[in-house]
Amino acid sequence: MCACTRSDDWDFSDITWKDTQCLTHGFHPYTAKFIPQIPRRLIEMYAPKSEDKILDPFCGSGTALVEAKLAGRPSMGVDINPLAIMISKAKISPINKAQIEDFMSWLHEWKQEDVSKFRADNVHFSDGRNWFREDVLGQIELILEKVKRIEDFDTRNFAEVALSSILKGVSNARMDRVIPTLPKQPLYVDHKHYRRIVNNLTRDINVFGRLYLKSKQMQSRLRLFLSRAADVRTIVLLGDARKLDELESDFLQEESIKLVVTSPPYLSAFNYQKMHKLSIELFKLKSESFQADIGQGNFLTEMERVFEQISKYLMKKGKFCLIFGRSKGKTHRQLEDLGIEYEMPLYKKFTRQIKNHSFFVKEIKSEEILVFQKH
Repeated sequence: MCACTRSDDWDFSDITWKDTQCLTHGFHPYTAKFIPQIPRRLIEMYAPKSEDKILDPFCGSGTALVEAKLAGRPSMGVDINPLAIMISKAKISPINKAQIEDFMSWLHEWKQEDVSKFRADNVHFSDGRNWFREDVLGQIELILEKVKRIEDFDTRNFAEVALSSILKGVSNARMDRVIPTLPKQPLYVDHKHYRRIVNNLTRDINVFGRLYLKSKQMQSRLRLFLSRAADVRTIVLLGDARKLDELESDFLQEESIKLVVTSPPYLSAFNYQKMHKLSIELFKLKSESFQADIGQGNFLTEMERVFEQISKYLMKKGKFCLIFGRSKGKTHRQLEDLGIEYEMPLYKKFTRQIKNHSFFVKEIKSEEILVFQKH
């Protein structure tokens, strides 16, 4: 059965940016992630039972995992980006209350100091003194040392994600660029935020204060999320969607997954290594992982390997939902052919008109939601 459906309901035109950032969804900037309303609806439609297992092989910042946990469904997320794994874990993992409050109390004390006198002994960034003022580097160095002493892994990861989320904002990078870009002069016009004048030499950058507020907000949202979410198994693994069979997890059994919902990289549209350059360097993440990103090679050739893996783990009549930005080419037709080849013919197709371009993809006017069903 194959049906092509066009429904305004998939546009979600009534939702606001705030609706897409609810609970833990807004923890960390992550370009081109799908809105949570999409996996939420797909889970309702195609994984109706509590035992239905969900897989996102390109989990990014964990949107589908958050929605699966809210729906009470066991899920697994896989991504080749180590920062994505950090963010995803921070969104769904309980943290040690005493340890995070100790960290926040420490931040609150230090934010009242005269931070302009801080200096850095160790610079954790290549060309760091171009990317950050000396006083900012000094604050980051002290914070990083404090974070490293947090004993609980999930709590430490939570604090690192909070720091990562504000990193670009406290740097000298232009505020109106997605990829960190240094202005030609310290004084520049921010074209994104009402053409305001920014002076990197004199603007107030209290990293302790900013991180305190961010951590407090994240803690509140995580607490609310966990109060609403079910106590179900949620796994996040660093790995390659083309090589799922190399992952060591008992979650992946052949023909055991009820629903796959995912959005692959946008046909080489984004270079996540450049976008997250500052976080990658600060936390010494393995940047070589990004070199293997599926968006860097022949998209369809790489996606064929993904289809092969999905077909192996998807149960009969299970659904594989693929969300991607609609292009002028024939990509969607070629993906449909792959579905037939791997015994997952197209079951339904939805088109979503994108009216809110807050995720910086203004050239992508709509998304395709291709739903394949395993024979």
